[in-house]
Order: sequence, then structure tokens, then C-alpha cells
Amino acid sequence: MKFKLGNLICETRKKISGFWNIDGYEIPTTIINGKNKGKTVVISSGIHNCEYAGIQTAIEISKELNPENINGVVIIFHPVNYSGFFKKIPAVIPEDNKNLNRAFPGNVDGSICEKIAYNFSKTLYSQIDFFIDLHGGDLYEEATSFVYFPGIGKKEIVDFSEKVAQVLSTNYRVKSSATTGAYNSAAIQGVPSLLIERGGNGIWDRDGVIDYKKDIFSILSYLGALINFEYIENSIQIKITQANYISSHLEGYWYPRFRAGEIFEKNIILGEIKDCFGKTLATYISEYKGVILYQVSSLAIRSGEEILAYGKI
Repeated sequence: MKFKLGNLICETRKKISGFWNIDGYEIPTTIINGKNKGKTVVISSGIHNCEYAGIQTAIEISKELNPENINGVVIIFHPVNYSGFFKKIPAVIPEDNKNLNRAFPGNVDGSICEKIAYNFSKTLYSQIDFFIDLHGGDLYEEATSFVYFPGIGKKEIVDFSEKVAQVLSTNYRVKSSATTGAYNSAAIQGVPSLLIERGGNGIWDRDGVIDYKKDIFSILSYLGALINFEYIENSIQIKITQANYISSHLEGYWYPRFRAGEIFEKNIILGEIKDCFGKTLATYISEYKGVILYQVSSLAIRSGEEILAYGKI
């Protein structure tokens, strides 16, 4: 049975690559329509256009998967924020300077960012069974290896998403309490989903992509979509149900005490913001024993900018 996504049509046992056109905005897309019936799975990358490990992973997977090794349909975006990818502007779509991951569920009459979110919500999610969103530290952020599963939605959707998360090689799985974002929006609309974090600082490396690909193949295998690949449940993955997201209330110079992935005790200084003369303006103290999930790695910090996220362990 053929699969249609806007202007793109892929027949059974075929693979096509082209651009999904959303009101003039083009998203590089590969669709693999397998030889047998099965689930329809989306692998999305580059919603944040400078998170390169996920983008490179999506590109490689789009080349390696073929109808012969797929049951159902796999759709790959590489990347969603295609115009921003070449502008090298972190987080936002340059046409309207908006963060796509904050635009869901979107607006058909809004700016291009909101229209993309609307088309995901109304055109894409209604046709799929699982949504995988590849992220990582942005241009000046570092992230440890972890996966978000949605915390808001029908219980069966949340539970199934978490179950799938446990086949990933990531060190942590984090329960999200957010309602925004492509994957959270998908879950609220009844589609199990995950957001995977890995890498950052405007670079990608071969080991990171290999780990990412293994995780994607494990998910596809668990869902019955990938033939001849065996997944293994990660029995040592740590579940995090409480996380702190710290934003700066002032402009200054950021001095973190830990790196992403490092563990610390309660009542420990996590970092400081100083002025240009070295005077300490703000100090951030841990509320509990935890792990740095991600943090800003640049020296410069803007007022209102999120600088650090840590989870309780």
C-alpha cells in the first residue's frame, strides 16, 4: 500500500528521497515502504539544526535502510530545520527566528515555524505508530547520553514509550513533564514517542553516530519494523523522574563545576556566573544528588537563557 506525505508518495516495496514541501519550506525526507505490512515509524533529526550527531545519524540510516529489511514504513527527516542548518544559527528557524520545538501543536495561519508544527500535528502524526526525535547538545551545549520519554498523555502511551526507551544504550531515561516539543505533542495526540540526546558543541563523531544508529535499529527491531536485528534491553539504565532546569536571570560569564554526565552530591556548587571583572553574581547549588544531563558550554550567558539541567539519582 502506498504511503503519502504531502507532495511525497512512496509505493510498496519502494524507497524515495525528496523534499516534503510545507507552504514553500522544504524538508529533506526519505521514505522506505517495506515489503511487508507493519508499523509506521518516524525518525526526525535537526529540529534544532546544529545538533549534528542526530542529523548525521539520520542521513546514514536513510542510506542503509531499504524495503527488503523493513516491515511497514519508515520516514526519516534529515534535517527538519534545513534552512537553519546552513545558516548555523542555533535552535531557531531563520525565516521567523522561532524555536520549532516550542511551536507545537502549531498554527495553520501562523509563521512558517508554526505551520511546520501544524503539519506534523495534523498530517504526520495521524498516520504513524511511533515517533523518534534525535537531539543533542546545541552549538554551545554539551549533553550526556540519555532519552526522554513523555510523562503526559494516556497511560498506555506513556508506558509503552518508556518500555521502548529501555532498549536504548543510553545511561539514563528521563520522564518529561513538558507539553511542548514534537515528541510530547505526538504523545498527547496518541503516538508513543521518544527524544534521544547525545553529543553537542557543534560537532559529531563516529562513535556517537554508531551508538545512535544502534539505538535506532534497536527501536525498529523492538517495533518489528527492522528485519534481522536483535535488540537487548538495557538492564543498567537509570530512571530519572525529577529534574531541575536552571535559567540565568542575568547576563554574565558562566563557570560550570562539572561536565555533562558527571555525578554530584546534594548541596554542591554546580556553577557560577561572574561579571567581566571576575565578581561572582550568582551561584547555583544542587538540591539533591544528581547527574548533569546537559549544560551550556560557552563562557557567555544571556539573561533568561537555560544554562543547566540535572536529574535526581
